[in-house]
Amino acid sequence: MDILTNERMKRIDEDTIARFCPGLELMERAGRKTAEYILDRFPEDDFRAAIFVGPGNNGGDGLVIARILADKGRACSVLYLIAPEKLPMDAYKNYERLRKRVKKHKHLKEINLTRSDWVNLVGRELADSSLVVDGLFGTGLTRALEGAALEIVKRINECGLPVISIDTPSGINGDSGEVLGDAIVADGTVTMGCPKLGLTIHPGKSYVGELVIADLGFPDEVVENHSMGVYLLDRSDAASRLSPRRPDAHKYSCGTALIVSGSQMYTGATILTAEAALRSGCGMVYAAVPASIRALVEPQMTEVITIPVPETSDGTIAPGAWGAIQPYLEKADALVMGPGLSRHPETTEFVFEVLAKNAKPIIIDADGINALEGQAARLQSLDVPAVITPHSGELARLLGKSIPSAAMERIETTRETAQSLGVTLVHKGAPTLISASSGHVWINHHGNSALATAGTGDVLTGLIGGLLAQGEDPLDAACMGCFLHGRAGEIASWDLGLRGVIAGDLISVIGEPMLELEATAATNHHS
Repeated sequence: MDILTNERMKRIDEDTIARFCPGLELMERAGRKTAEYILDRFPEDDFRAAIFVGPGNNGGDGLVIARILADKGRACSVLYLIAPEKLPMDAYKNYERLRKRVKKHKHLKEINLTRSDWVNLVGRELADSSLVVDGLFGTGLTRALEGAALEIVKRINECGLPVISIDTPSGINGDSGEVLGDAIVADGTVTMGCPKLGLTIHPGKSYVGELVIADLGFPDEVVENHSMGVYLLDRSDAASRLSPRRPDAHKYSCGTALIVSGSQMYTGATILTAEAALRSGCGMVYAAVPASIRALVEPQMTEVITIPVPETSDGTIAPGAWGAIQPYLEKADALVMGPGLSRHPETTEFVFEVLAKNAKPIIIDADGINALEGQAARLQSLDVPAVITPHSGELARLLGKSIPSAAMERIETTRETAQSLGVTLVHKGAPTLISASSGHVWINHHGNSALATAGTGDVLTGLIGGLLAQGEDPLDAACMGCFLHGRAGEIASWDLGLRGVIAGDLISVIGEPMLELEATAATNHHS
């Protein structure tokens, strides 16, 4: 699913209208899709919707919604921010259509908020309603809300009713996610055609609620012409990547991962990484750790085979460890390297040796990346498929430059790095970005601030490494791992709260998003 800027979505609208479908028909489809979502989410007959109609085509969508809901016997109040006569042409045509329903449906009424007593009118309608439909402003809004519009948004947010926004919550910049003075906090947003960039990044993402993509029938060729190579990673996308598991599978056919990690200071990293790899469905997991910590980690991961390897005087893996891991690497289908290794100079030498000699697909994380500070070119010389999973600080050290925080600049940096290094890059953050070496970028729609705790990155590494060992393509493994990781954070926070989640909690709930993934994949396979 393409993610687009406002301007690109506008061009798709214009091209579709010029070549394939009248604008009035697109507006009808948009309103109908939103009305169907509302009726599905609120099936009771006695709800009353307060539908706020703004000055643009979002307002026209709201008028279509009002007509459809009224025809279904639902009570609606339509509140106009401007005089209806000033609406754009297609929106005005829908106003005329709605006017024919006003006399027919006693439960349908119109209210003009250009009156001097508009504050009382808004307050009364919100008090009498059970649902708000936000059709005030769409993607065309570029300046801060003010005056009556700002006051209406504040009152909607304070009323306590569920709110459904059309296309974009009013007050959110669809490109940057910026809050333009104030914005509607929606429970659900039905966005048209393709998700807008500002709905997938913070702060805008926090205002969206449930994101629903309404398929308006934009021709594929038109969307492709305006694609910016950025896509939404959601459950459907992740499930499309999951390979079916054979009914006669056994542990050796489900992949073997070798994890090289840990030090005396960071014993937990190995445990989290290895358990996550197993939870991904990996059949066998070996964990190579400094000899002195084997007795600490082995009792906590009974399903993992631990390999003690030579260590430095500081309890980190030493260069001589290559000889110890090589026999196990020959058995493995993928190598996971980095969590908890430390930045000891001798361990860094070991990392270089592994990169030079390894012949298996590899995922490099944490101190495996830190070992390459200023030496990103070493990744370019790899002859094996590689995934790297830095956060912005690690990526900055790897590249020797600061990483921008602005959405499009961060996307472009991720894209350019993956292309130049020839790797699959998982740029961890809120949101996490995944880029293939082809330059295509995915934005992970799942995850929350419950993941902002030590060790969650090790869990992600283990998930991706386990999927890589099962034979998944590096990009597919990265996307599925990010989905499972983000969704696990969401699920864990339901019971524990955003502050109460620790990394181990993700592993205990990873089965739930895995079930979601498998169920969606099975549905897609049979459809």
